[in-house]
Amino acid sequence: MTVVHVGFLDAAVTTDELKARYSSGQNPAVQRLYDTAALCNGSRFDSETLSLPIADRRVNGDATDTAILRFAEHLRPVSQAQSEHRKLFEIPFNSKNKWMLSLQQPLDGSSATLLLIKGAPDVLLPRCSSIQDAKGDVHALDKNSLEQLLSLQRQWSGEGQRVLMLCRREFHGASPFAGHEDDPAELEVIVAAHNADLCIVGLVGIVDPPRKEIPSVVDICRRAGIRVFMVTGDFALTAAAIARQCRIITNDGVDSIEDIRARALSQAPGALADTRSEKPELKDSVSQEQGDGGVTSLVLSGSELVELQAEHWNIVCGYSEIVFARTTPEQKLLIVQELRARENYVAVTGDGVNDSPALKAAHIGVAMGGGSEVAKEAADMVLLDNNFSSIVVAIENGRLVFENLKKVLLYLLPAGSFAEFVPMLLNMSLGVPLPLSVIFMIVICMLTDVWASISLMYESPESDIMFRAPRNPKKEHLVNLKFFGQAYGFIGLMEALFAHIIFFVYMYWHGGFTPGELFLAFDKWTLGGFGGKDQATLNLLLSTGQSVYFLSLVIIQWGNMFATRTRRLSVFQQNPLWGPARNLRLLFAIPFTLGVVFLFCYVGWFNRVFGTANIPVAFFFIPIPFAVVIVVLDEIRKLVVRTRPNGLLARIAW
Repeated sequence: MTVVHVGFLDAAVTTDELKARYSSGQNPAVQRLYDTAALCNGSRFDSETLSLPIADRRVNGDATDTAILRFAEHLRPVSQAQSEHRKLFEIPFNSKNKWMLSLQQPLDGSSATLLLIKGAPDVLLPRCSSIQDAKGDVHALDKNSLEQLLSLQRQWSGEGQRVLMLCRREFHGASPFAGHEDDPAELEVIVAAHNADLCIVGLVGIVDPPRKEIPSVVDICRRAGIRVFMVTGDFALTAAAIARQCRIITNDGVDSIEDIRARALSQAPGALADTRSEKPELKDSVSQEQGDGGVTSLVLSGSELVELQAEHWNIVCGYSEIVFARTTPEQKLLIVQELRARENYVAVTGDGVNDSPALKAAHIGVAMGGGSEVAKEAADMVLLDNNFSSIVVAIENGRLVFENLKKVLLYLLPAGSFAEFVPMLLNMSLGVPLPLSVIFMIVICMLTDVWASISLMYESPESDIMFRAPRNPKKEHLVNLKFFGQAYGFIGLMEALFAHIIFFVYMYWHGGFTPGELFLAFDKWTLGGFGGKDQATLNLLLSTGQSVYFLSLVIIQWGNMFATRTRRLSVFQQNPLWGPARNLRLLFAIPFTLGVVFLFCYVGWFNRVFGTANIPVAFFFIPIPFAVVIVVLDEIRKLVVRTRPNGLLARIAW
């Protein structure tokens, strides 16, 4: 934050112009302004950095006081002014009062005791009775001077400046504080009684430009279906201007509390009649129903929030862009509670002690690394770099982890459960000799599927991951009917079908048995003499067929592995070989699984112990076209989903 403008009754100057006036001397207006800025300040320079330029010094204190401290230091060393005064009493700034007060007594005894106060103009104005001009002459705060002051405030606020008012009151002669200097409790009572009849010494305009990346970050959040609201203690005009700089508000027209009341009355005629005013005219912008695709913007002040009923909150929570200005910590908590009550999932950022209730009440509280320990304790996540853009990184990575978990499960279920269950079902119900032995079922689950499933966890985010709407945790779980439809009804069904086709091809090719002969075989296969073959030949034939089925599942799973890498994008858009989505770990899954096949099917000890057999070379190539078919069919599914996002297939797609 930086002080850029200073305003008196009849003039507004830049800080450079003010420094020139101060250096020229004999300007009581500038001197009074300086005294208030330097002495009514809760920030202090770190003693270890005093030798550095003012802009580079480390300051202990909040951002607003820091800006005013640096501003005062540019005019004259603040330590000199502080050494010339004795601080009798102080009330630090807080979000409820919105002002800070300091009672100072000059050490030389020749000047009056000073009651200095700075804070929000709308809060301090009722306590003021006079105002000084640029020459230092004091005038009564009449209607004209008040309008001049408010006009300057509105101008600066509209430019995104935070406007603070600096006031003072001098006590000449007998001071009401005399004799109570060492009694803080009594001083507090006396100060409260004399905190009135103040003289306005000036306004200061402070700019706090948003970081360069903030507008783009807000745009990314908006594309990801995330609404970004601003909750601030700033004046409404200032908050709205800053929100436009950050692209939190993108509309030229912004709705107000009157538009909320108008819509509430239009939706429930007579139910919410405002007895204090006539029914306001309904704007075109609010006459449209929420959800019509248009962006609606709203600015509300804290004083207006207390008037809202449940029906009003239903309307407020439907806006796309909202700025809540002049809010207290209690109102920030209220906003979180009202949003949560309407099935919104809320994340709150904050760094102060007063933010902790809202941080705790949100679904996820996000504290800044440089914030208070209370805020960090209340939060679920701490941004160590104090950078808002880190939230986007966290959202993207959260979505990525969830997506990759689904991909891993989708890869494991077809072969690891469905394609193993179907052979057992056919064996028990239709008497088909068991196409897949128990040992191969274990090998698939514990070895061949492991490398690829781990590799899928290293997948990069799909390029459209931040263009999708947030999922509803109550409805969109890790697994659901759509997921099982893809795993079992699409991929699993094809894998089981293709593996059985290859098994039956082998049994016919090498054993002469047609599928019709294998069905209803039951115990005939184990009694010997089935099909004119002895039991040893039948056992070897079945062991080899089971090995062929196992190999077929392994190779067909390669197709599932590449198909599962993306939900909507083509495998060519998410290239695993090069580019930002490269994942070479997947390619190593192919030699790894082949190595397992050779180990269990070509090593004699495994053949004897586990009843496996050597696989004919031709059957290493037969499953490859079937794996390609799975990739092609899933590519067609993804293409339809991309081109017809509202179609039936898109609605049932995982």
